[in-house]
Amino acid sequence: MRSGEFFTGCVSPLYYEGRVRNAVLRFKFHDATYYAALFGSLMALCIQENLAGRYDLITWVPLSEKRLKKRGYDQAMLLAMSAALELDDAPVELLKKHTDVPAQSGVGSPEKRRANISGVYAVVDEELVRGKRILLIDDVVTTGATLSECAKTLRYSGASEVVCCTLAQTKE
Repeated sequence: MRSGEFFTGCVSPLYYEGRVRNAVLRFKFHDATYYAALFGSLMALCIQENLAGRYDLITWVPLSEKRLKKRGYDQAMLLAMSAALELDDAPVELLKKHTDVPAQSGVGSPEKRRANISGVYAVVDEELVRGKRILLIDDVVTTGATLSECAKTLRYSGASEVVCCTLAQTKE
């Protein structure tokens, strides 16, 4: 289990390499939204095995409105919806990305990635977050900068803990 600055742990059923990387890129950038069902099932199994009983609410890392409009869908939301369905739960929109910034994949070093997304997320409703343990879902974790920034935003708004699940992670 990977840990981060503001989240307790992050689990992933897959490594981001080879065929998995290619499938994730198709899902994310080439309208292969039908992958969400299988990917969500894999994530749900990983969550059941590693994070059962450790969260009260499920949410996701949101896209900015500009990126959402361009792509047409939010891949992390689809993963959260699919995984939650398998877990007999429902995801809750807790975060908004109010500033469009360059994609993390093109930014470079961990320091530059942290700086790139610093302060770009906001909690939708602090009442929903206060005192809750949050499961944060995203597609891929590399440096953990995005998950940390989202977790920081949730923690500063009163979340008691943040744990994460991504579909895939890079090997450390």
